[in-house]
Amino acid sequence: MTTQSIDPFQDRYTAHQERKLKGITLAYKENNHQTPFKELMMTRVSQRFYNDKKITEEDYSFIKEAIINTPSSCNRQPIQIMEVEDNEAMDRLLVGGKNWVSKADKILLLVADMKAYKSPAEVSYMSYLDAGFIGMSVYYACEVLNIGVCFINPNIRDENQEEFKEFIGDYRFCGALALGHYDKKAISIKKSNNIFI
Repeated sequence: MTTQSIDPFQDRYTAHQERKLKGITLAYKENNHQTPFKELMMTRVSQRFYNDKKITEEDYSFIKEAIINTPSSCNRQPIQIMEVEDNEAMDRLLVGGKNWVSKADKILLLVADMKAYKSPAEVSYMSYLDAGFIGMSVYYACEVLNIGVCFINPNIRDENQEEFKEFIGDYRFCGALALGHYDKKAISIKKSNNIFI
């Protein structure tokens, strides 16, 4: 008789550790998009201006697939995606999206189920790292699809904390993603080559 755990995060963590020991590699799904990775890496930008064109269900499914297949710490998959229905509220509540995010076709809140993190050392930062990986996956997926995307930092003003809590409940807010079509792509700023020391 097998017993089912009441902690799915621990189950995924344990399975991850077992895969590492066995040396099993997971197969990656292939998709029909053939844009060279180097091009995607060099051309992705944060897009803050959107038009009224809607993202198709097919393209949104591709973006969701990218999210689902994003790596997470020990494969615990603690980040949940909440699709916002009130864009105007986000325009007011998300500090980094003020005065522009309501124009996006979709706003996705990245929130963490903190029960996934067992070690006290992980609690302060690991959820943000897991959310960051999702953010980059969405940037790549949107670049393939010619859809604009912008990551919005998880900063909420003190006076708006209670109202924002109504949207996310007991989850930890780790950032948001604004998605939408655009008329003109944002300019890519040349990066400094002084990053290597």
